[in-house]
Amino acid sequence: MREISIKVENVKAVQDAIRLYGAKAERNISRVVDATALTINRDVKDLIDRGAKSGRLYRRRNIEHRASAPGQAPATDTGFLLSSIYYERNTPLSATVGARLAYAYFLEFGTVRIEPRPAWLPATEKNREKFNRLLEEGIRKAAP
Repeated sequence: MREISIKVENVKAVQDAIRLYGAKAERNISRVVDATALTINRDVKDLIDRGAKSGRLYRRRNIEHRASAPGQAPATDTGFLLSSIYYERNTPLSATVGARLAYAYFLEFGTVRIEPRPAWLPATEKNREKFNRLLEEGIRKAAP
């Protein structure tokens, strides 16, 4: 799957804080990255599993299913997408929240045939301000 990356703005300030305050700053920042990635992972799953759906209603093998409409997170049907979502820590300062199914990318961004059904972008945006606040707090707590 192609990845969605969260880019930390003002990376130089974070790097400077690590140089200035050392291992304590790096540990605090690492905890913030970890906690935020885990929260985004949970939020993506919640959007897919419990988010509002107002797309078309259809039947398959006597089971009624409501699809998502364009702009809404994908509606869970078989559970494959939901169970493919994962969190992975890459380095102490980076993590990935992804899906092991290639079609997750096409749902997120759309194709020529389907309009986007985003889950990762809304979950990331929802957590942006909190991430920045916790990052600043972590750096401040590392200061002597």
